[in-house]
Amino acid sequence: MTQDLKNRIGIFDEISDQIVGRTKSFTRPSSLICSSKISDEDWRYLQNSANLYMNKCLPNSSFITDENELLETFAQNKDSIKNITPNGLIVPKRHTVLEYNLLVNAIARIINSAGIGDWITSWHIPLNLRIKHNEINEENMKRHHPTEHIHSDSWAGESADSVTVMIPIFGDTDHNRVTYYDPPDNFEDSWLGPLPSYADGAEIASRYEKLDFVPKKQHLILADFSTLHASHRDAGASHRVSIDTTFVPVRKYKGGDGETIHPWRENERATHKVLSSLGETHLFHFPDSVDQQVDSQGGFKHPTNLVVKELE
Repeated sequence: MTQDLKNRIGIFDEISDQIVGRTKSFTRPSSLICSSKISDEDWRYLQNSANLYMNKCLPNSSFITDENELLETFAQNKDSIKNITPNGLIVPKRHTVLEYNLLVNAIARIINSAGIGDWITSWHIPLNLRIKHNEINEENMKRHHPTEHIHSDSWAGESADSVTVMIPIFGDTDHNRVTYYDPPDNFEDSWLGPLPSYADGAEIASRYEKLDFVPKKQHLILADFSTLHASHRDAGASHRVSIDTTFVPVRKYKGGDGETIHPWRENERATHKVLSSLGETHLFHFPDSVDQQVDSQGGFKHPTNLVVKELE
């Protein structure tokens, strides 16, 4: 096993040790992935926040509380909901500022309950809420970074030192899910540099082994960036909604530095303290209206503009 892989496993062991004992259910599907159950209170807060945010994105004034009805409404209106990308990202805009801040606050609560806030040097912002419909968007497959390709987010310019965060929230998360792939023992950090597209990483992905792991609702899934992942649908799958984002943990073997971030991503960072203080001392503000499109620079920039405002 390479030293690069040993270093990453060592950090992941320490992060996992912080979570054990704080959850009713904790598993390690691999040495670089863990899954922990979210408390009922934090789970209700997250689901309610996601529901509020999604309802605010609908092009009418109705408010839908039923999970299945909400997803079907999104599916029926996917061509008229203007703030959803071809990759399914529900992009925060000016009219969703309050609801989006509540959603991020719910995620910060979950991280704090897991006891790993002090292990986070920075988050990639904005954090993502994503809807994946039951059928692949064929036009999206022609773009640079469709999540259906096996990939690392570092290939799109995020810090290669990161940990992926995923929380399945609504819908058919058993059959419409993220699949994970374990690295071989000869893994090298150099495999995680930016690439023109996810398809350009196919040769690297061919070295990996697919894991027999299905992420579950009400679970926080963490995966080191040395793993790869992809969106997957079984035949007959329905829609699903999930959180996906990343943070950079403290990596003691690098002396607390060493992040590699594409220049277009350098402004997409925030500390965990900022996330935890949204609504009190800070606010995530999005100046663009739903009709204003943001150039994602070929997938190397988040498709929204974010201003972090201080309230004090």
